[in-house]
Amino acid sequence: MPKKSHHKKTNLLPRILIVAGVLTLAAVLLLLKAGSNNQAQTTAVAGDLPADQLQNALTEHRPTLAFFHSNNCHQCIVMMETVSQVYPGFADAVALVDVNVYDERNAQFLRDIRIQYIPTLIFYDRTGQEQVSVGVMEAEQLRQTLATLVGGD
Repeated sequence: MPKKSHHKKTNLLPRILIVAGVLTLAAVLLLLKAGSNNQAQTTAVAGDLPADQLQNALTEHRPTLAFFHSNNCHQCIVMMETVSQVYPGFADAVALVDVNVYDERNAQFLRDIRIQYIPTLIFYDRTGQEQVSVGVMEAEQLRQTLATLVGGD
């Protein structure tokens, strides 16, 4: 009588779940990055670099928020969500200069402004005076700062 060979059945389910989880995580990260890039594009004038946008806003004596961030640091992502939530209420009165610090086209601008930490928000009043905030700002604090900027107080 021939010997029966026993093949060990491996359970593929854990491997499939791990691969599916990794793929799902990668897809979510790509969507977040794409969403962040779309936000930056909608707030900027097509073709203008952030340095040019800031110069134009200051020349026009327009209150301005310059927002320096990356698309992958946790605090920056939190701050991007806060700006997305609060800024639309001030879009008619305050210029937004959205600056991705990892965009190589912004390297000289970052050196000129001397950005050292992200997220950094610089608020410019109509006279060009600036107020700097580094780190995450609560939505209500951002709302109050923008209201003060517009009111000139």
